[in-house]
Amino acid sequence: MNHAGSPPPVQLAARPADGHKGTFGTVLIVGGCDEGRSMMVGGPAFAAIGSLRAGAGRAQMLVPRTLAASCLSVAPSATAWSHDGDPDKSVELMRDVLPTCQSLVIGPGLGTGPTAVALVKAAVSATCPVIIDADALNIMAREPRLLEEVGSQVVLTPHPGEYQRLAEGLSLNPSPRSDQERSEAARSISSKSGAVTVLKGHRTVVSDGDQIWICDRGSVALATAGTGDVLSGILGGLSARTDLELSLFDRVRLSVWIHAVAGERWAATHGDGGLLAMELAAEVPQVISSLET
Repeated sequence: MNHAGSPPPVQLAARPADGHKGTFGTVLIVGGCDEGRSMMVGGPAFAAIGSLRAGAGRAQMLVPRTLAASCLSVAPSATAWSHDGDPDKSVELMRDVLPTCQSLVIGPGLGTGPTAVALVKAAVSATCPVIIDADALNIMAREPRLLEEVGSQVVLTPHPGEYQRLAEGLSLNPSPRSDQERSEAARSISSKSGAVTVLKGHRTVVSDGDQIWICDRGSVALATAGTGDVLSGILGGLSARTDLELSLFDRVRLSVWIHAVAGERWAATHGDGGLLAMELAAEVPQVISSLET
């Protein structure tokens, strides 16, 4: 079914008055990298902020020990678990924390070193919704067999460059352009993997291998660093919320719509450039409020 040209036909029930942090779920964000000359702090922090702005009860970050304080300075409402970069110990820590979480976001600022690879390989077997983004997608592109190990609880969120790398390993059209080509590309990845696919870009496409939905909302203001991390956080936040009676496909397309409309709201006041990730996240609660009944 194709719902192009309209927002998701999904309303949200008002948050229960007796709800607590547990009611609205905990999101675990695995990311951050201090390898080589590059330090990536913003990715996991922006995803944590995005998840909280989407209504999650708690956001926890699992990041390298050297980055934990910096990540918390950007996202002080989140909490942090830290690892020392040892692949086995990092995976063990993630597995210890996951039972207390309702969704997992992996990839923002993660890097592609041995520890990152080990974390991604372990993440695909998690039983909660798993949002795979950024460097986690690049790792999967290098090891296409990982796509065979994911299931219907996984959400893949490639932008065009990440999609191209995934497509090369799956023998798919590496450069889809039209709505029809992009829809087929997203559907094909989902059919091959069993995951829900979010093919980002102008008119983002969401598919679960059967249903296809195209988002006709958004703004060019979103074309800036960090906004994809906020989207991953929104996806994680809505996927974790136990108060919502929605399928994963509906949670995903609703997240994409909320992200797009938040960009529109910011652009209506500020124009088409200069958007910062934290400013985008700040628009999210009002967009969600407009959907609640």
